[in-house]
Amino acid sequence: MTERWPCLHREKTFRWRFGVLAAALLALVALIPQAHLCLTRGHDWHGAYAYFYSDEPAYAAYLNALIDGRTRRNDPYTGADDGDQNRPLNESLFSIQFAPAYLLALPARALGLDASAIFILLMPLVAIGCALAIYWMAASITGDERASFATVFVVLCFGILVSGQGFFVNLLGGFSGYIFLPFLRRYVPGLPLVFFLLFCGATWRALASETSRVRLVSSLAAGALFCVLIYSYFYHWTAAAALVACLAPLWLAARPREERRAAATSFVIIGAIALVSLAPYLLLISHRAPTTDEMQALTHTHAPDLFRGVELLAAITLILFAWGARRGLVRWREREAVFTIALSLSVLAVFNQQIVTGLALQPMHYEQYVGNYVALLAFTIVCTLLWQGRTQSVDTQLAIDSDEDARPPAETRARPLVPHKIWITVALCALAWGACDALETTLSFARQNARHDDWRAVVRRLDELARESASTGQSAHPVVFNPDDFRMDHVPADSSCAVLWAPHMFSYSSLTRAENEQRVFQFLHFAGVAPRDFAAMGRDQGFLQFSIFGWERANPRLAIEFHPVTPEEIAAKQRAYSSYVALLEQNSQPPQPLINFVVVSDDQSFSRANLERFYMLAAIERVGAHTIYRATPKQP
Repeated sequence: MTERWPCLHREKTFRWRFGVLAAALLALVALIPQAHLCLTRGHDWHGAYAYFYSDEPAYAAYLNALIDGRTRRNDPYTGADDGDQNRPLNESLFSIQFAPAYLLALPARALGLDASAIFILLMPLVAIGCALAIYWMAASITGDERASFATVFVVLCFGILVSGQGFFVNLLGGFSGYIFLPFLRRYVPGLPLVFFLLFCGATWRALASETSRVRLVSSLAAGALFCVLIYSYFYHWTAAAALVACLAPLWLAARPREERRAAATSFVIIGAIALVSLAPYLLLISHRAPTTDEMQALTHTHAPDLFRGVELLAAITLILFAWGARRGLVRWREREAVFTIALSLSVLAVFNQQIVTGLALQPMHYEQYVGNYVALLAFTIVCTLLWQGRTQSVDTQLAIDSDEDARPPAETRARPLVPHKIWITVALCALAWGACDALETTLSFARQNARHDDWRAVVRRLDELARESASTGQSAHPVVFNPDDFRMDHVPADSSCAVLWAPHMFSYSSLTRAENEQRVFQFLHFAGVAPRDFAAMGRDQGFLQFSIFGWERANPRLAIEFHPVTPEEIAAKQRAYSSYVALLEQNSQPPQPLINFVVVSDDQSFSRANLERFYMLAAIERVGAHTIYRATPKQP
């Protein structure tokens, strides 16, 4: 039995020194953008986090609301809370995927930290967590510390390259919609990816450990982590489910009979916890806002999705494994092999589950935030296993060579694929690649992050004014207007203020599609956009296409079958905007919601005539290059 199953009684042992070193190096890379912002701003730094991803302000806004003690179901952009005026809110993606937000908000509240400070700390902490989780899993599977050290950097630094994004695409003259290192996007997918990697490692330990107690504890841990993933990020818990679905039949078919009962017990424990955890999740989903499916670009299709770079890497891994098995370097029935095969198959499964279900939900997120890392993890582990198999062949050959009479011809002797030094070289090259991505992105977004930090000083002052108003019995969430959609998106992340409109307002649950469109029109009208200029903005301004036509109509990567916005659709919305403006000009009452504060920045030249038709604007104070006005509705 031992000869047929060479790893049956072997526990992989390793030391943590290489894992700790990898985590420290990646933390330094993750800190590059924030360090640059702090150094360049100097004494003028107002505490803003370095910002790269357009969705981060929406997550920061929800986190800020929880830190302020607001209800789980809240809308920081409109200022609505569940139960206000006896009006319950529907579930939003944020209130359903609440686990990482609460895991951050509770210690933030205890320590007196705001959302921006948490986001600053989160980047290096996620890098450390992912690095240690990958090192633990790779070293547990292979027992090779140097190879596992390299695996950390290959997986986390090359993930953006495999998904067809990053600075290399920009160097070739293409357009990269995703930059920096996507796994560091806060707080999703950053924190859930750590949970997902720990889930993979716990699942491996639940199946591979020789000790029943370790198997039981690992099974319970994997089930608990799956539960956390369900309430963290859709793409990670479904990727975890795909892994288990691929792994269970393979493991039970490949491993010897005496292992199957223990393995089946582990799968039952994980599955039972998962099913119990899914019940309340499905209840929350059933109460989601009607706009959620539209905002998430849920599409109905059975079309296969086969030619993404991530899938090609998974297929190459399977081919490489088949080649190694044919050469006798690996055995597909071994535990390490079965687990690695399941990793690769799970990547193909998540991109093509719609063939069976008929539903596809932004597969791009699998490509950017989880599938790329799983594919690279499987590829690197397979390379390690092949190298180990080749090394064993060399050891056998040397034993034969010691007997001169039995020595085979020189051309038949096996040679190692790579020495250990190659793993260190690979690790350093991958780390350099990640650092280049970080540096290039940092420099590209330097001006935008400086604007963000400059604007934060205004928003913090608005927060003080809002709290003063709340103490006198006025609204705790006064509405703010500025004609810059970028600035509006960041207001709820640093204050308790609501906004007239912002690009991520539609991500929450308190507005219908029609109400959101009305807010877009009102925002444009007060920003001084004439109806004749709407068509040009509809063609050129991404935020308009996202907000009016749907995200899947503006971003070709969000849907398998992309349908771009047509000129006829833009013309129809232009007519709708013209009708809105004409109706507004006939009224003497200001439209809802009423605006409480208007901020005008020195770099903005827009006509305030439309605003001043309905409001009296009284300057309160200057904050840097911005003037804050109190808006009072005019009496008809």
